[in-house]
Amino acid sequence: MRFKKTVYLFLTFLIFTALILGLIILTLKKSQQLEVSFLNVGQGDAILIESGNRQVLIDTGKNGRTILEKLGEEMPFWDRTLEMVIVTHPDFDHYGGLSEVLKYYQVESVFKTEAETSAEEWQKAKEDIEKEKSLVLNSTVGSELIFPNGAKLEILYPFSKVEQNPEDKNDMSIVARLDFGKNKFLFTGDLSQDGEVELLEYGANISAGILKIGHHGSKSSSSEKFLEKVNPSEAVISVGEKNSYGHPHSEVLERLERNSVKVWRTDKNGTVKYKCKDPEDACRLFVN
Repeated sequence: MRFKKTVYLFLTFLIFTALILGLIILTLKKSQQLEVSFLNVGQGDAILIESGNRQVLIDTGKNGRTILEKLGEEMPFWDRTLEMVIVTHPDFDHYGGLSEVLKYYQVESVFKTEAETSAEEWQKAKEDIEKEKSLVLNSTVGSELIFPNGAKLEILYPFSKVEQNPEDKNDMSIVARLDFGKNKFLFTGDLSQDGEVELLEYGANISAGILKIGHHGSKSSSSEKFLEKVNPSEAVISVGEKNSYGHPHSEVLERLERNSVKVWRTDKNGTVKYKCKDPEDACRLFVN
């Protein structure tokens, strides 16, 4: 009887050890990869960048329940840490889910501009950031975040200190470029054509194979000159199904078609995910 118990305990130990080793090997293997997911959060933005067990979330959509559901689909159940949340600008459809994310995940840092709004939801979100003791960092052009696999996320805009209470917060949006070898992504928040002109005049390196279309496909964004400079082969539009704004606008879709850009939309394709296994190979696309 004692012998059988010993064998049972030994086999249990071996199985447990194999599981742990398997998780370690899987984590190490995944840490060399990069995944970029444009989450389907309806009429809003939320982009998850993953490298191994490190995650950066750009915007949180406007609904806390929705963003938690989408993060739960992408992140391992045992991982309750987000290394950084970037709030591109204080419009509700970009930060509305932040308070719920802060409650459910340990958010090590929050990266934002100094742009403000008097909205009650924004004030609560700031209180929750302080309550969770997340490190708050203000956006600075040239700031870089380097992932373990060498991928680099660089802040390109805004160039200078922003107005605290601007009438139009869209052109206060953080613009960032993610480089992973030959794979390049450009994230534009709600940047309008005025902000695009600033980027072009400044001479910022905005070329990218994959472009997150600004302001959900509004006709006030994605000018012809901007698209020519970025020169994307693919574009992702984060937009809600049958939204009241008429996004994406037909003018934007026509511009993209003229520039031979393949378009993916969260309202039609669900979450749009790119898996990049090697910096010298093109990322593989996955849609629902």
